[in-house]
Amino acid sequence: MFAIFKREFKSYFTSLWGYVFLAAFLIIAAYIFIMLNISYAYGGMTPFFQQFITLVMFVLPILTMRLFAEDRKQKTDQLLFTSPVSSIGVAIGKFLSVFAVFLVGVAIMLLYPFSLSFYGDTPVAESMSAFVGFALFCGALLAIGMFMSSLTESQVIAAISTYAIIITTFVIPNFVLSNISNPLLSEIIGSISLLDHFNDFTIGVLNLESLIYYASFIVVFVFLTGITIERRRFS
Repeated sequence: MFAIFKREFKSYFTSLWGYVFLAAFLIIAAYIFIMLNISYAYGGMTPFFQQFITLVMFVLPILTMRLFAEDRKQKTDQLLFTSPVSSIGVAIGKFLSVFAVFLVGVAIMLLYPFSLSFYGDTPVAESMSAFVGFALFCGALLAIGMFMSSLTESQVIAAISTYAIIITTFVIPNFVLSNISNPLLSEIIGSISLLDHFNDFTIGVLNLESLIYYASFIVVFVFLTGITIERRRFS
């Protein structure tokens, strides 16, 4: 599993994929940070993440669309099938590699709250909570993208299908909630919304329910990816 992680992580920086992602990720982040924090000399990170999270979903498929689709197209996936690593191990190694590349961008963004100290007191606990929630939220989206990549040999199809699912998770719950008057049903639908679970983190609350929700979401899609690999291994 570690060998797969190492191979995949290294591949992002021996090709353009990792650099393209980090460039797009950090350019969008810097633009929003300048417009919302620097321009208004505002020390909190909540408005930043509320805006950034709606745009980052268009960047994440850059990382995931090639994970399995490229191997499948070039027939190098046969090396994975004949390796001694289990199908779940392959999926975990792939996910950890793409998540690690994403965390490189997040680590650079950690400079933002510290730079805001020049404008006065920065709510450190609130900012760190937002970073944790953001990482988990994006981890869930990356798990979705990896699963979609495991289903096709076309990187374009993998990216488009990932966009479709991500947009659905954003739009459908809000649309449904705005048209439902039943409070119990609204609460149930709201509880399965990826975005709604992120809101607690932006106000400095490390909600255990949300932590478990994102972790479970990631585990489910990594497991589904492992099942897909296993079916192809024995087909």
